[in-house]
Amino acid sequence: MDQRPCRIITAVFCLGLFGAAAAGPGQRIDVRKEAGITVVHNPKVPIPQPGGPSKLLLTQDLVIGRDPAGGADVFAELRSIGADARENIWTLDWEDFKVRVFDRTGRLISTFGKKGQGPREWQSPNRMTVLPDGTAAVLDLNKLTFYALDGTCLREISTAKTRMSRFRIDSRGTIYADEMDFSGETLKLRLKRFDPELKPLATLAEIEEPFKPGAVSPIPILFQFHVTGDDRLFWMANNRYEFRVLDGDGTPLRKIVKDYAPVKVTRADQDRILGDSPAGMRSSIVFPDVFPPVAFYVGDPEGRLYAQTYETDARGWLIYDVFDAEGRCITRFSLPREEMAFAVRNDKLYVLISENEAGVPLVKRYAMTWK
Repeated sequence: MDQRPCRIITAVFCLGLFGAAAAGPGQRIDVRKEAGITVVHNPKVPIPQPGGPSKLLLTQDLVIGRDPAGGADVFAELRSIGADARENIWTLDWEDFKVRVFDRTGRLISTFGKKGQGPREWQSPNRMTVLPDGTAAVLDLNKLTFYALDGTCLREISTAKTRMSRFRIDSRGTIYADEMDFSGETLKLRLKRFDPELKPLATLAEIEEPFKPGAVSPIPILFQFHVTGDDRLFWMANNRYEFRVLDGDGTPLRKIVKDYAPVKVTRADQDRILGDSPAGMRSSIVFPDVFPPVAFYVGDPEGRLYAQTYETDARGWLIYDVFDAEGRCITRFSLPREEMAFAVRNDKLYVLISENEAGVPLVKRYAMTWK
């Protein structure tokens, strides 16, 4: 195990203090039973609950990735980050094929992985998730491999018969994943439930979209999902502001809905998204008129949700809606556009930055204070 000190920079400052705006007359959170399921309907404006918090203050307390002494940067290209119950920070770098684990102070405590086809080798490691027992799983081209903190390979499952791209695993080993299926001019996206050996148990939802090679949207509709500490599954298709909640056996428990104001896709948005794409590629891109209601979301083990919208504040930062464990939208906060919220645990928010202003990949951690 690598005990060298991590090259880090640390700083402490505050951002993201974003109170809930006052609700208009008649706006309230409506909770009712429909077909035996609790439905929580939120208005556009967050509504703090009596005796509960109305603001979330984020205080940056750790940055990993840049050597202040001018040495080599820590990461080449970050793909996934996560945190375990001890606040160890797991990172997956898919350019130099490494998982690096740092303790809560930012000290590097473990490094493993390399290019290849062996137990600790990968061909294209594109996803990693930290599991409830403090281990982690890495998704490669045709395998899902489980690792201990020190890099010991615990087990490996072939994914050759699936087309999974995103996945989560609960405390019982149940695997949730999305699959893409191209059939003629149709793209089907399925959210599926598997047993610990990747045997299919159920298809939970399916989206069918027309697929035309010469008319590709750069803002795809995706399934997004999260597993809580008590094995509840939260999932959504991000073209609707609607979360579904299932228990560990797949029984529906709750639906969480939020009203929203659609955000138009502007010419500036198109230029930012396309970046330096060649002209030939640009000609095949077709933008929708409006963004989906949610870009993505993360959840914590207790069931709170943090949904990044396409709305921006006065600084141009992206706004996140915050839902409590009952599904009530209680407040909002914002983060710079380059910072992607990736995990929340023990009132700590972990953020992935693909490149900062100097082109350096970073991991940031924010302490979360509820007001």
